[in-house]
Amino acid sequence: MKKLLLTLLTLTAGTVSAQLLQTENFNTLNLGNVGTDITGATPGQDNWLTFSSNGTAPTTGTNAANENFQIVATGNASSNGLKITSSNGDKGSRFMWKDGFDAIWATRTTGNNILEVEYDMYTGSATSSTAQVGVRLYGADGTNSRVLGGFVYNVGSRVLNGVAYLNNGGTFGTFLINLTAAPGLVLDADTWYRIGFAYNTTTGEVIFKTNTVYTGLNAANWVGPFDPTEVDFVSAVPSTNTVVSDLTFDNLTVKATATEGLLGTTEIQGLENTIAIYPNPTNNVVNVKGNNVGFTAVSFTDINGRVVKTVNVDTTSETEISISEMNSGVYFMNITTDSGVVTKKIVKQ
Repeated sequence: MKKLLLTLLTLTAGTVSAQLLQTENFNTLNLGNVGTDITGATPGQDNWLTFSSNGTAPTTGTNAANENFQIVATGNASSNGLKITSSNGDKGSRFMWKDGFDAIWATRTTGNNILEVEYDMYTGSATSSTAQVGVRLYGADGTNSRVLGGFVYNVGSRVLNGVAYLNNGGTFGTFLINLTAAPGLVLDADTWYRIGFAYNTTTGEVIFKTNTVYTGLNAANWVGPFDPTEVDFVSAVPSTNTVVSDLTFDNLTVKATATEGLLGTTEIQGLENTIAIYPNPTNNVVNVKGNNVGFTAVSFTDINGRVVKTVNVDTTSETEISISEMNSGVYFMNITTDSGVVTKKIVKQ
């Protein structure tokens, strides 16, 4: 991966109403391995897919295993979190994701064309590992997959970089972006940080935000726009790596919004928490209940983005919906409330 120091633009944050597309705080998952398959074929807990590799020969990496993805009790604020263990050698990668994000994105509210990804990250203690870890948004460019935005944290140097597929003076590629002047944005050891990035699916603009940095790139560097397809937790090592390292994540949120407002005070989390659905999984009916919020419509889409059922109701705070005619599988409920659209995942048995 090429390193790049681009001219950064100072931005002004806005206050927005966002639509929550994906969220994970790991608190409902069992402690221990996320899954039982590191080929990315069989989903583990909460449908998370995991891929772990020691890299191609010759490689000194030897520790690719299900244990590379662990639910631990040391998340932020003494909650559960996700610990990813890097390769112990000079090659090796780790990816953890959920399928079907492109279908979820297709159900977003019209006009919400900016995608925001935020998460908590624990920097850990001093280490000689050179592993690079973070969260990345991927998108489709024809048959190619591109990194639309994300962060790369070097656990040894504790430098945080942005990452994206960009145009660097006519050279197109995936570049690291220095968020501050050399040696870059150095984070404190043994500290939780909440960081976020945004990708504009209309213009291709990428924005990065931490507690001290809020910045974007010149329009000449933007590429695309591309359609988002997947959000991944990622760990990879350069050829200089010789030792294993761990990094813990928590509180991932992925939102669609009309106006960028990274790490700002918005009503999205509050809105999400005002809607409850139960039982889940379910056989024949699902109850939708609002806490001090009313809703007027509920639609169900399958993992391919097809709308399979729509129910319009008079403004209410509670209703029971029959889904007995729907096939077994995973669906996304899009609940239109007084304040915006809330998306919930439900399993029909």
